[in-house]
Amino acid sequence: MTDQDPDDREAAQMVDGMPESALPHDLVRALDWLRAHLSEPIDLERLAQIAGVRPRTLEVHFRTFLNTTPLGWVRRVRLTRARRELERARAEHTVTDIALASGFMQLGRFATQYHAAFGEAPSATLRRAQRSGSGKFDAVDDEALRLTCEALPRVFAVAPRECSEALESLDDAQRLAPHHGLPVAAAAWCWGQRAAHGFSGARRDVSDQACELASQACALAPHDAMTLTLASGAFTLAHRLREADDVIERALALDPWLPFAWIRRGWTSAYLGDPDAAARDLAVALRMMPMGPLSPLAFVGMGCAHFAAGRYEQAARWIQSGTEAFAGTFWADRIAVAAAVHAGACAEAQRIARRLLRNDPDLTVERARSAWPFQPGFMARLGDGLDRAGVPRH
Repeated sequence: MTDQDPDDREAAQMVDGMPESALPHDLVRALDWLRAHLSEPIDLERLAQIAGVRPRTLEVHFRTFLNTTPLGWVRRVRLTRARRELERARAEHTVTDIALASGFMQLGRFATQYHAAFGEAPSATLRRAQRSGSGKFDAVDDEALRLTCEALPRVFAVAPRECSEALESLDDAQRLAPHHGLPVAAAAWCWGQRAAHGFSGARRDVSDQACELASQACALAPHDAMTLTLASGAFTLAHRLREADDVIERALALDPWLPFAWIRRGWTSAYLGDPDAAARDLAVALRMMPMGPLSPLAFVGMGCAHFAAGRYEQAARWIQSGTEAFAGTFWADRIAVAAAVHAGACAEAQRIARRLLRNDPDLTVERARSAWPFQPGFMARLGDGLDRAGVPRH
């Protein structure tokens, strides 16, 4: 065995142990500098000097925590910025102007990379934006957006009453603007919650409704990252993990700085049985959004990642933080109960189970095991923990 570079040993330790800070400090310094100099040529040696580490270490950190290279990250963000500019371009703007302003000096390569990322030529995006009369006020679109955004806090509440109320607002938004993808995707997420948690109807019928809406949303707004992220969540809750994974990757390609997309990718990684990748993705989301209405989902997801890896005490701590920050996340107590049992804290597990059953009196071990598409070993440990803590089996 060869001697390992000290910086590489540090990188490996960060992969295995997940530091308390969401991202290594050198990576944060590099990203801060890159965001301020996106249009400039990128030199890895100079970037490593700014970050304060060797180039090889910086590349390891980019691959480990962001699943890309420094140049790959820059290219992805430049493409995202170019797309946003094309989507709001006016009649006098050209593809060349926007490409150059976004840091692309070779226009042919820009067109090829843009098409690979977004499925259309940059000129097609520009023509669509200019045809739509970008910037003109539309009262119907405005009201549909208001209704959709008003519904979103209830969409994320994961509770029967809030789910039904959200769907009412989203139905109104869809009637007003049937061409909008976001309200359709949000409705798909709600139907997915209904299927996963048994809020209403036969599971298969409700799950099929969620998937139908998710597919419709992807077709209506194939280039909107938030729409795709919600659709991915709906596919996940319907146990269609490969479709969910494909859609969330498209969302992150469109907007690599959307925290909810990183949360959803973290959950998908946990479902697919990769807890280390899940923890890294969720840590990125928390770095971007340490506080906010979606942060409990990241905390609970981190707890699930630790549970999947057999780190039960850490799982319980993360889930406790999530449930304390947002009272509506009582459903996460299912994982907290099982984590406490497997950590040897049976009395604490029974206390949490009693609280859980007060909030969800119809919960059974059988229902809990069918709710989420985690791997069989995860679900077996979850069911065993709930059973030992006193949750009814059937």
